[in-house]
Amino acid sequence: MSTTIKFPPAKEIALIGILAALNITSRIYLQFLPNIKPVTSIIIISVLLFGLSFGIKLTFVTTIVSNVFLGMGLWTVFQILAWVVICLLTETVKRLFLLKKKSPPLLFMAIFSSLMGYVFGFVVSFEQLCYGGWGLFLPYWIAGLTFDTLHAGGNFFFYLICSPILMKVFKIEAKKLAKK
Repeated sequence: MSTTIKFPPAKEIALIGILAALNITSRIYLQFLPNIKPVTSIIIISVLLFGLSFGIKLTFVTTIVSNVFLGMGLWTVFQILAWVVICLLTETVKRLFLLKKKSPPLLFMAIFSSLMGYVFGFVVSFEQLCYGGWGLFLPYWIAGLTFDTLHAGGNFFFYLICSPILMKVFKIEAKKLAKK
């Protein structure tokens, strides 16, 4: 991951569509597993491969379309905000490793992805500030830590599974595109 992979706009739209479809499908069909989905890991991988802008676009499409099926509400804004924060943190980590002219190690990024499960839960909990202030936010956030832990564990394993596959596939596509 020495540089960000750039695709022409039409190909970028197609990639966002494919990854969003994967995310949306997993959010819908894995509902029975609380907070255990590959979405956060795929968003992190997309930022590493395609850059911050791509990750944010993927976040918006994933969240809005999946919430059409799962339920739309104020939480949708906070889910988008949480994944955008994760995109920004991922971009920061990516740039720190680029300064050293290295790619982040797989295990390091799996742990990072795991920690982002807690970041996601923390940011999404801010929705409760709108309803009841800090008196509602704090107990809501604490009560959700079990679900955040499930999210974190899922992220760790999904990153370890998805990253090698997606990175390999998209790097091959980038090489094909570069030859044209």
